[in-house]
Amino acid sequence: MNNKKKKKFNRYTGLLIIMIIIFSLLINEMVTLQMIHGEEYSARANVEFIKNIDYAAPRGEILDADGRVLATSLKSYNLIYVDTTESRKVLYQTIDEVRALLRSSGEEINDTFSLKTDPFRFEFGSEDSDFIRRSELRWKKDRGINDYLFTTVLREETGKSKISELNEKETDQLDELILAFSPEDTYYYLIEFYKMYEALTPTAEEKKLYEKMSGREIHEELLKKFDWETIRTYLVIRDSIRMESYQGSKAVTLMSNMKEETAFTFFQQLSKLPGIDVETNPIRLYPYQTTAAHIIGYLNPIPAGSQNYYMEKGYDISKDYIGVSGIESAYEDWLRGSKGVKTVEVDKNGRTISELFELETYPGNNVQLTLDANLQNTAEKVLSDLIYEYSQVNTVHRVAGYTQNSTNATRGAIVVMEADTGNILAMASNPSFDPNLFAVPGRLTNEMYQEFFTPDYRAYAEELIRKMNLRTTVNEKTNETRPAVPEDLFRFNADGTVTDFNDIYAKPFFNYATQGLVPSASTFKVITGLAALEEGILTPNTIIRDTGAYTNDQVGNPITNDGGGVYGNINLAKALAKSSNVFFADVGYRLYKAKGLNAIAEWAWKLGMGHDPQEKSHSTTGIEINENISGNVYNHYSKVEITKRLFMFDVVAFLNAGKARNTSRSFTPIDIGINRADEEKKALGKEKIKQAVRDAFDISIDDANKYVRQDYAEVVQSLREAFEEYIAILPEEEATGLESSKFYAEQIAAKIVYDQTTEIISPRNVLNSSIGQGDNQTSLLQIANALATIVNGGTRYKTNLVQRITDTEGNVIQENEPVVLEETGIKESSVNALLDGLRASTLPGGGSYSTFKDFPIATGGKTGTATFKDNQAEVGRDAFGLYTAVAPIDDPEIVVAVVIYDVTRGAFVVPAALAVFEEYFEEQLKTEYPDYVRKYEYDLPEPITSFENQGNGDGAEVDTQPDEINESKP
Repeated sequence: MNNKKKKKFNRYTGLLIIMIIIFSLLINEMVTLQMIHGEEYSARANVEFIKNIDYAAPRGEILDADGRVLATSLKSYNLIYVDTTESRKVLYQTIDEVRALLRSSGEEINDTFSLKTDPFRFEFGSEDSDFIRRSELRWKKDRGINDYLFTTVLREETGKSKISELNEKETDQLDELILAFSPEDTYYYLIEFYKMYEALTPTAEEKKLYEKMSGREIHEELLKKFDWETIRTYLVIRDSIRMESYQGSKAVTLMSNMKEETAFTFFQQLSKLPGIDVETNPIRLYPYQTTAAHIIGYLNPIPAGSQNYYMEKGYDISKDYIGVSGIESAYEDWLRGSKGVKTVEVDKNGRTISELFELETYPGNNVQLTLDANLQNTAEKVLSDLIYEYSQVNTVHRVAGYTQNSTNATRGAIVVMEADTGNILAMASNPSFDPNLFAVPGRLTNEMYQEFFTPDYRAYAEELIRKMNLRTTVNEKTNETRPAVPEDLFRFNADGTVTDFNDIYAKPFFNYATQGLVPSASTFKVITGLAALEEGILTPNTIIRDTGAYTNDQVGNPITNDGGGVYGNINLAKALAKSSNVFFADVGYRLYKAKGLNAIAEWAWKLGMGHDPQEKSHSTTGIEINENISGNVYNHYSKVEITKRLFMFDVVAFLNAGKARNTSRSFTPIDIGINRADEEKKALGKEKIKQAVRDAFDISIDDANKYVRQDYAEVVQSLREAFEEYIAILPEEEATGLESSKFYAEQIAAKIVYDQTTEIISPRNVLNSSIGQGDNQTSLLQIANALATIVNGGTRYKTNLVQRITDTEGNVIQENEPVVLEETGIKESSVNALLDGLRASTLPGGGSYSTFKDFPIATGGKTGTATFKDNQAEVGRDAFGLYTAVAPIDDPEIVVAVVIYDVTRGAFVVPAALAVFEEYFEEQLKTEYPDYVRKYEYDLPEPITSFENQGNGDGAEVDTQPDEINESKP
């Protein structure tokens, strides 16, 4: 019998082997997925399907003193996009459908992209060149342009492999390369960077071709299918997705403040729109629009330079708005509220399928101001009316034989303050703006943006020159002139920026009440009178003879009265009523002889009009919002520093001109001006000469009061040493032919000691200050606070805009009581004497009598007319008009200060104070003087309750009940 051999391999064995292999592969894959790469894939799954969605908290309300809502929050709808792998596959188709739905509702996707096209440019919402520079650098670096330029330009040049290895000079070089990368270059770079060819749904082969193309070439291909607007929209959304990815899987906001009916349309279409969703979101509404805009402020996206700061505080830097001015900025931390967060699980299309966690929002606190909305409205309206009157209607004024032109009287301010508390009841600034324009992306049109932030200064100058027939002096000796050109009014810089060195253009966002510096003009005579009374220089009954001109051996040209008036024997009250320059110049000289150059300044500082420059720079008002703290009155210390700064330009020009002082001799010029091309040694040599010049002006107050000059020989020696060192380091070709160091030193020393020093130590400075001219430059708020300090008996209060802070339930968190900054110790007799003078100004013969003659409540006031500069008429400028007032005169309650730039006469602004007094004393006038007919009456407008007919997004509703914001004056 033959034994058959068993088969070693059959189909069952083969099947078993195959199954073992398959299961082995499966097990291996499972081990790889769950054990080796488990954490990685889990994290990726979470990123893909677990999303954190922020919900902004309603900002707290801003209210006036009577509870009227000046800023509130609306419930609105946002259209958002949640990025997932699946939704990204059909992103461009989805965008097309979204745009079509929005267009059918008359709306469009938000475009807050700083890179604009047609023409290519950047817009960063500011005129500040430093801010623009920082913003542009940050914006470009966020999009990898620094890496691109380092790789393509600097890597080979420096031999460095990473940006972090660059030294300071190389880093600056990279920054300059980034800034030189034009908006057009940036646009095409982003087209390539974001692989925008994907919008063409290319095949694999086509994709390889596109990857070799430049951004410009890709754009040309895109234009074959899409228009510019569509491509830009795609780019904006791709960029938003990238920027949001830095925030941790957050949603991209495509449309803010969407109309309610549009929102419901999208709710119905969500199943067809992968990644698209609708959320509710609070936005800011300013019911009274432009009213108190400079005080309330406005919101804007977080600026580039502050992103890290706000990220650390929990802000979403890509979409959160912050207060950038006014109370909105100063009280940001109180107003912002606590943001809510939802952690949700989404499906492949980005649709929420379950909520995993929710942190609810908590509204911000409310800020109640000291403002009276009715008084604020009156101040703004009368200021606007006066500006219109004198810039558009009544523009040419002939006074005392000369002609003035108020065509450019386009800006001004009013401050209304409680005398006994420092509380601000109204603060108007013109021109103004509507903060609602900034509350919602897209409401600020390109035209508005240009008007606010990039005005056409050349066109403006040309129009002003035409309207005012401006001419520029060519030869002062022959009075030869030529028609003015824009360059006479503005400095057009090589980098495209414009310097308004004549302060001609009216700035809507500039608060002229707190930020503008103006000469206080004749309103300052009250301070001069106070200083004289307190120092015992004169009494209320002291008689000084006004002959129409004041002069003596030390003060130079006579000081005369406006219009050539002669007032004879007058006392303080009549001098204030007539605004006698002669009287107060005489008083100023007496103060100088008794107390020195700082005699008036020391009293002005007590009243908060600037401060001793030897102190650290600080606010003298304490106001909560932005103010200019650099203003001051004439004083010796500031005069020295101003002279140092201005004289340096004169020195550089003198040495370059080569014309000797007080002779017809010419000399070889020598250049000590700044030149960026100078080597360090040469630059240091120039600086040493300049420092020697500056040191030569350091005259002590004691020497100045004794009229002691510097020692000419010492100044020459110091300058000679500096010139010798500088000439020694010059290349031979530059040093050849130069004059001796002694010659240059003697020329400059003579100019310092015999020309400029005389100006520094001259009592003429005190006399100019005594009538509010010369170096006196303070804010209108400081002027108002100084008068309030005098009329309340000498207590200087912190000026205050905020009354209290409350929570959402109305509970008081913080109450602001009046804060005393200084007790000046003014004598009651001095206060009464000055009140008598202020009252006399409103009586027959006084400067404001014609305006107040029928007003039944006794008031006091002082007009002021201040020259801008000697050649002001050539550059479209004219005199400031000021008025300060107090009422009632027998027991002062409020102080009013008014200024209109270039209005030519202080008398022209007096009616503003009357309008304010009529509103403030409204009830008293009705009860005690029922027959009095108001000359000015402005009704507070009805508050808006939505953005309806206000631009983009007109379907939002106010969270606040209507009766809470409709308390306008009947």
